[in-house]
Amino acid sequence: MVELAGPAGAGGAGWQGAPPFWLRLGYLAYQIVLHLGAPALLGLALARSLREPLYRAHLGHRFGGAPRAPEGSIWVFAASLGETRAVSPLVRLLLARGETVLLTHASPAGLAEGRRLFADDITSGRLVQGYGPLDLFWTVRRFLSRQRPRAGLIVESEIWPAQLFEARRAGVPMVIVNGAYTERAAQRDRRGAGRLRGGLFPGFSMALTKSEAHAARYRAAGLPAAAVRNPGELRFDLPMNRAQIAAAGPVAAELREGGARVLTLASSVEGEEAALLAMVRSLQQRMQPAPRVVWVPRSPQRFAPVLGALRAAGVAAEARSALFDRHLALSPGAESRLRAAAVLVGDSIGEMDFYYALADAVFVGATLVDHGGHNIIEPLAQERPVLTGPSTYGIAFPAREAADAGALRILPDAAALEAEIAALFSDPARLGAFSACARGFNAGHSGAAARSLAALEPFLER
Repeated sequence: MVELAGPAGAGGAGWQGAPPFWLRLGYLAYQIVLHLGAPALLGLALARSLREPLYRAHLGHRFGGAPRAPEGSIWVFAASLGETRAVSPLVRLLLARGETVLLTHASPAGLAEGRRLFADDITSGRLVQGYGPLDLFWTVRRFLSRQRPRAGLIVESEIWPAQLFEARRAGVPMVIVNGAYTERAAQRDRRGAGRLRGGLFPGFSMALTKSEAHAARYRAAGLPAAAVRNPGELRFDLPMNRAQIAAAGPVAAELREGGARVLTLASSVEGEEAALLAMVRSLQQRMQPAPRVVWVPRSPQRFAPVLGALRAAGVAAEARSALFDRHLALSPGAESRLRAAAVLVGDSIGEMDFYYALADAVFVGATLVDHGGHNIIEPLAQERPVLTGPSTYGIAFPAREAADAGALRILPDAAALEAEIAALFSDPARLGAFSACARGFNAGHSGAAARSLAALEPFLER
């Protein structure tokens, strides 16, 4: 039986009083639909696991059986790779102050990135990692009963109803960190069935946001003004990987042989790949010297298809995995293959600092299709000028600020993007002026992790 409401625990988790009746009724309907559809969802997950074996690994975690952390740990839910990277500066501060962290994910990419980022802490037992439970009331209830966390931190824009209802029942305060609530999402949550999602926000005890615009939307969604703070974007506190940047030096020199410029296409998604491929082919044909391209798809599932599409189109392309060892040193005999490649496909995870360090300019993907854009902070941290397509609603902050500073240019379509790249790479002064605007942009936005930790202090008290 689904327990729709219960007394809030000592943690002060969410809603002042019981959630409204219409929201409890909606939650009941959601649970019924989710339970009826669970077999189909599991079938889809198993089918996907044929390509990504990590999807079927640790199946018991999905039903609340993640490895146990010590009672009173801080639970951090970072759904996928991007959220895991984003929250890592805050997790490191929690670990530094002696907290044990329970880090859970929804995707294999998030799990793999968490393992990479916190390998030593996992070995020492200071961080416990696994998949989070499916959003069925009984799996979440089992998870919380086994783990007994002191507080739950939900990264960015994930809203899972059972997490909130069952955390309230267990007395676990839930806090949004690095909160991202776009205007598009806010409009959706004010209409029709979207009101059910919008009604969940008061279930959070606090929201810590990326920007004041996001903070205003959380307040409008029903969170008390005192429960919404704006410490800033955690990604500005991500440290750069100096070893990767150093490894990029000789590779960049090789790519620029003969005066060529280097363009990194970062975090591309499937819907824009055809346009990017056409652009790459056109730039290769129209420019002398032709630019060298480093293409890093967003999803590991797109590594092989992008490489295959390039080769099928007659573009000389090589994969990072075929040319470099795990330390990013060229493998024996790989120099000639790199020299002959027009495109290097970045088929690896966790090496974006290497790929950005190779670039003279960076295009950030999910912007030529209506996906809202991916992370522009990492290339700006290396003071690389950034180009995007028109869809930036998901990164409105800091895209607007970066554009105002001249560090980012937003182009209306693929044709305009190609024209801008050709103009930049043909005119050293124009490219130099653009690059100069990117210098120092990130420095003025750092410190969000420390400010977030300070705001979380009431929830960290034992």
